[in-house]
Amino acid sequence: MSNSIKWRMVTIYVLMVIIVLIVSGSMIVWLTSKNEYDTLKKDIIYTANLTKEVVDPEAEPQKNGEILKLTIKQNNNTYSDKKLYLLNKEGDVIFPDKEANGDYRFYYPQVMAALNGEKLQELDNVNMKDYEYVLKGYAEPIIYKGQVEYVIYVLASTEKIMTSMQRTIGVIVLSMVLAIIMAGILGIFFSGFLTKPISVLSKKAQDMASGNLDNPILNYSKDEIGQLTNNFNTMAASLKETMEQISSEKNKLEIVFFHMTDGILVFDRKGNLGHTNPASVDMLGIVKQSSYSELFGEYTEAKFEEVFEKAMKGTVHHIIQVGDKYYNISFARFLSHSETQTGMICVIQDITEHKKLEEMQKEFVANVSHELRTPLTTIKSYTETLLDGAMEEKEIAQNFLNVINYEGDRMTALVQDLLDLSRLDNKQTTFIMEELNLNLLLEESIEKFLLTAQKKNQELNYLRSIDTYRVLGDANRIEQVFKNIISNAIKYSPEGAKITTAIYKEQEMAVVKIQDTGFGIPKEDLPRIFERFYRVDKARSREMGGTGLGLAIAKEIMEYLGGSIQISSELGKGSVFYLKFPLIMEKNR
Repeated sequence: MSNSIKWRMVTIYVLMVIIVLIVSGSMIVWLTSKNEYDTLKKDIIYTANLTKEVVDPEAEPQKNGEILKLTIKQNNNTYSDKKLYLLNKEGDVIFPDKEANGDYRFYYPQVMAALNGEKLQELDNVNMKDYEYVLKGYAEPIIYKGQVEYVIYVLASTEKIMTSMQRTIGVIVLSMVLAIIMAGILGIFFSGFLTKPISVLSKKAQDMASGNLDNPILNYSKDEIGQLTNNFNTMAASLKETMEQISSEKNKLEIVFFHMTDGILVFDRKGNLGHTNPASVDMLGIVKQSSYSELFGEYTEAKFEEVFEKAMKGTVHHIIQVGDKYYNISFARFLSHSETQTGMICVIQDITEHKKLEEMQKEFVANVSHELRTPLTTIKSYTETLLDGAMEEKEIAQNFLNVINYEGDRMTALVQDLLDLSRLDNKQTTFIMEELNLNLLLEESIEKFLLTAQKKNQELNYLRSIDTYRVLGDANRIEQVFKNIISNAIKYSPEGAKITTAIYKEQEMAVVKIQDTGFGIPKEDLPRIFERFYRVDKARSREMGGTGLGLAIAKEIMEYLGGSIQISSELGKGSVFYLKFPLIMEKNR
């Protein structure tokens, strides 16, 4: 019962009434007491001043003393609740006499002040053996020729005040008891009025928790409780509809996951496996519910905590080998309704064929590089020997040798590109990283191709920027990227074409834009443009000396520098390359 909101409301209501009554009762008692004592004080002072009026300022002190004694005697006989005393200038009581009174001297603040010709605001508290209650005392000095001759001391009983206060307190206590009883009765009534609908709502909430969302609550009122009931019924109907939608979506997802060729795994925030689909079971050979470490522990060194933390910032990718199969596993977070990460979803893709092709390509690059160096050296040596020797048909020999020399240069360029890619793949390339002025580096690269562009009657423009963009990188490698893109723009653009180069800032990146009006690239070829040995037009590429490796090298270099290379193109209208370099921020310099 102590936990019931009904009884807590009753208790709070009664306590509030008690607090109000205590505060108000205390104020009443204090104000009544103050008023009574102020009235008593005025009465005492009035009595003392009235007695003092019989004194003749011109008469001798002895004569005034006799008059005062007579007046005090009359007043003592008249007042039943006050008693007057006459003191001489030494402070001794001279009337009523000490035999009748039994007192010799009053040592109270009022008396001592009056003997010095002073007056105090606070009355004396005097206890006498013949009086049950405390007496209040006031002293009035009688001054003759600048000196105190007598003191009138008035004592008044507080019996009436104390009796009145006791009656007042009694009435307040009785009122408090009656008010508490009434507050308890009213509190039970009103709390029941409020808690009964809450009990009904609570029971309905329990039914909802068990899945019963059909029966609405009957509403008999139009007040706030009635509105709450209506809102609760609306919520139940909405929740039912939502649950049906969630159930439908869940069934759809289960069907999709079941028939997906990619594997799906769902982990909670502790790394325990919660859900799988048939594809993931086949790929990893899952025989029971297990954890991240049991599934991927032997395939990757990445711990669950590391992957989980990285997944908060973006998708995490790993490639693992299971037997003779290669899988790309991607981890992404999933959130609760409160935007809190509650776990991770793992998507498993079979990339075995892709991996084999990639390995074959890498092996081919390395093999071709080594296989072509010897014949290239032989061709170059033979060509130089023939060019230095004397031949009978000099013109024909000269043309022949020039062709051999040209092919030798093409082969050398191919080998060099292959070697560059091989070194980049194997991370054998050394980058000399330093702070560079990207504007100046781009301008120098463009100047080297001005003559080539002029030979084809092409317009090579550079839109200079008023801002200077500083990056961290290898000058030779960045120049290699510029050279590759600009030379391609000149090579694959017709005569009279226009090539425009610009540099600008985008967020925290410096962007170099190289745009041509050349042949353009078909839309279906754009995704593969950075693949090794991939040519859009193989015949034209070979005719113009292309190896199919330049863009792949450029992409590798840009990614190593922390940047990126992007392209947009339209067939017959030209292409636009975007080279993005991370800027050196002022705070990091």
